[in-house]
Amino acid sequence: MLLMALVGFGAGGGAVGWMVLRGDGRAAPGGWHQLLSPPTPMATASAPAAPDALPAGLLASQTALDARILTAEQRLDRLDMQAAAAAGNAARAEGLLVAFAARRVIERGATLGYLEDQLKLRFGDAQPRAVATLIATARSPVTLDLLTARLQGMASHIATAPASETLWDRTRRELSDMLIIRRDSASGPTPTARLDHALTALREGAVDVAVADVQRLPATRETAAWTADAHRYAEAENALDRIETAALLEPHTLGDGTGRKVSQPSPLAPPQLGTQASATPVGH
Repeated sequence: MLLMALVGFGAGGGAVGWMVLRGDGRAAPGGWHQLLSPPTPMATASAPAAPDALPAGLLASQTALDARILTAEQRLDRLDMQAAAAAGNAARAEGLLVAFAARRVIERGATLGYLEDQLKLRFGDAQPRAVATLIATARSPVTLDLLTARLQGMASHIATAPASETLWDRTRRELSDMLIIRRDSASGPTPTARLDHALTALREGAVDVAVADVQRLPATRETAAWTADAHRYAEAENALDRIETAALLEPHTLGDGTGRKVSQPSPLAPPQLGTQASATPVGH
């Protein structure tokens, strides 16, 4: 019975094995190997949505975000332009203040001090000759009051007869003055009248007119020195005018307090100035 039990158990196990091998092969091709292989993902699993298949709400949100980004970029560009314009206008205003301060110093006959460096930084490239003239004038000052006082001193010398003049020469000079006074005005004014006219011109600020009157006087060392100083004063005034104009209208070479060029055009400059200048023929 034990032997029969063992035979029956072996037969049952063999039958079960044969059924597993043969039966699964018919039910699912590939046999028992498929029992050990991992399950394949379902064909109905959800795949990532294509960009074109985004929902309408998400597309609208993306479009609105792009529009906001574009608006922000445009606003930043406008802010950059406004900041550049403000910086340029501030540099021009500071340059104009430096020019005004230099004018006060030059007309008082004082030294430039720190204004000398500011003139070099701001106007050294735009008006180098004007800056050099102002620096030289400040180191050897000449003022309108000084020119007037020296001219008044020359009037007293001209009205007084020279010490070496003889009696005959004095008589001839006095007779000549009397004849000139009695003649028609077309004969020309006397030296005293010319000096009076030059003094009046100086009080009115017309230095060129005063220089022309003094140059018609008898040439002496004193008149030559006065004329040279008057020319220096007139050149300094012209230099001040040039740097003030540069602070307002210079388009390219004006500098700020650190020496950097001001790229922003002046709001006072004509809008078509550069176009007209480039369109004008060279020969005209």
